[in-house]
Amino acid sequence: MHWVVVHYIEGYSLEDWVAILTIISMIIAGLGWLGKRSKKALNNLEHNVLDPIYDELSKLNKNMEASNLHYEQTYKRLERGDKKLIRHDEQLKDHERRIGILEMRDHQ
Repeated sequence: MHWVVVHYIEGYSLEDWVAILTIISMIIAGLGWLGKRSKKALNNLEHNVLDPIYDELSKLNKNMEASNLHYEQTYKRLERGDKKLIRHDEQLKDHERRIGILEMRDHQ
């Protein structure tokens, strides 16, 4: 008696199914490998390229904050100096007026 074993599933033989599963497994393994390599590449990119840029931006930010603080201090000093200048200008005009009065008395 001969036993006939059905080796066809969905129209494909057992050998075809093994080949299909092998190809799918290789594609999945390749994608996994690519994923790991791309992750490593992105980490290297971040470490070698982006970290120095972040550091420089941080330094720039600190310098800008210091510059803004210096500008504010300078502006306040200028305002105080401007007020002193106005006060001195008024004093000068008052002195000129007094000297003019004294000169007129002296010439009379």
